[in-house]
Amino acid sequence: MESNRVDPIGVKKGVRNTLFWIAGFISLILGLLIASYLTPRTLTSEQFRELGFYRFDAPRLISDFSLVDHTGTTVGLDELQGQWSLLFFGFTFCPDICPTTLSVLNEAVSRLENPPQVIMVSVDPQRDTPDKLASYVPAFNSTFRGFTGEFDEIVSLATQVNIAFGKVPGPELGTYLVSHTVSIVVVNPMGMYEGFIKAPHNAQNIQKILSHLN
Repeated sequence: MESNRVDPIGVKKGVRNTLFWIAGFISLILGLLIASYLTPRTLTSEQFRELGFYRFDAPRLISDFSLVDHTGTTVGLDELQGQWSLLFFGFTFCPDICPTTLSVLNEAVSRLENPPQVIMVSVDPQRDTPDKLASYVPAFNSTFRGFTGEFDEIVSLATQVNIAFGKVPGPELGTYLVSHTVSIVVVNPMGMYEGFIKAPHNAQNIQKILSHLN
């Protein structure tokens, strides 16, 4: 007569294998969830626009240019290649918008592990010498750069990235300010015009935009 007794060793081994399989499956699921959470997802165009970023369907070429930075070094298009760049067109005598924007940019990029380079291109080269920029721009963040140079070169660069500017009479006789577009220009690591972040600028939104660029 055959025995119907259950092999306890076999049962224990089967249960143990099942538990190992369940534990492995749970670990796999948890790993995928954590990876999904930690890996930045590219936002849709609509989501970018909700944050204030208008990204072009195709990046636009920027022609080479010749300016000088706040250290007096000649710079060109190659300065915008190899990393993401944010360009803000402003001037050191700006009473409100420029310092506010630079402060917001400082707050935004200071929270990022791999921040883009931030450059203020002067729309007032008559007064914004390299020395003037050197005492102004890095005061907001030591990594920020200032570009200035010949008026025609600045106009050419500004036109390519949809920035308009022009002198307007100042509050006192003989003085002037410069009216200018306040959008932040986004340049991709290939040195191409990727899009722009419209005003009003918000540090949290800019930081989220930059976190999802690829």
